[in-house]
Amino acid sequence: MKQKLFFLCLLLISLYSCSSNDNNSDKESNATVGFYLTDAPSLEGYKSVNINIQSIECSVDGKIWTTLNVKPCTVDLLHFSNGKDSLLSNVEFNAGAKVQQIRLVLGDNNTVVLNNGDVVSLKTPSGQTSGLKLDVQSVAQLTSGYKIIIDFDASRSIVKQGNSGSYLLKPVIRSYITANSSAIDGNLLPSKTAMRIFTVTSTNDTISTLSDTIQNNYFKLHGLFSGTYDLKAEDLSTKDIIVLKSGIQIVGGTDVHLGSLSLPK
Repeated sequence: MKQKLFFLCLLLISLYSCSSNDNNSDKESNATVGFYLTDAPSLEGYKSVNINIQSIECSVDGKIWTTLNVKPCTVDLLHFSNGKDSLLSNVEFNAGAKVQQIRLVLGDNNTVVLNNGDVVSLKTPSGQTSGLKLDVQSVAQLTSGYKIIIDFDASRSIVKQGNSGSYLLKPVIRSYITANSSAIDGNLLPSKTAMRIFTVTSTNDTISTLSDTIQNNYFKLHGLFSGTYDLKAEDLSTKDIIVLKSGIQIVGGTDVHLGSLSLPK
């Protein structure tokens, strides 16, 4: 009798162990993907750029779409620039699954607040119903959770319609997985001279930002993959372009901090 009880206990322990391992395996096979919104600062000096987000979907294969847990909301893009971002949602996928596309659906309540305080409606030619489809850039081999940036370029997205006083919203957006991507940052001297800072990627995509005179003329370009970059600055008044630094070597995942860079006198 004792021998039978002994073997019964071993059996129960073995079954519990297998069940526990299966549960742990399920947990380990999942990865959390975070979706974040950021913006390149406006060169026109707008006080606010308010974007009405209705829904966001993503796909790992371009066929099956997952709706993110994002309630319809209005976001001021100008709050999220020079490295600042805002979490929109987290989604669970199988470990190793790579999100390839994002669909962003905008509503009709998009506005821009001008320098004089006037609130102007932004007319959106398309995208409210079917959504704006974005390809997610990445060179990462993924085995665990990761972060996706939706980079909404407010300055390039707002188009003034002649002298009519009306504005169009033609969204210019890029999206990328941050794993193995890098950033270049630094400060410009003199600290009160705002400049447009930009570089061009190997795919001829221009990545730009505006130096922030409130933060000691700080700038940050993010979402750069491995390669060699020339960092340039554009004078906002004269439109003159100067090269701040040439041949910057980027190795995926390692940021480059340039410190203080002096503008030519």
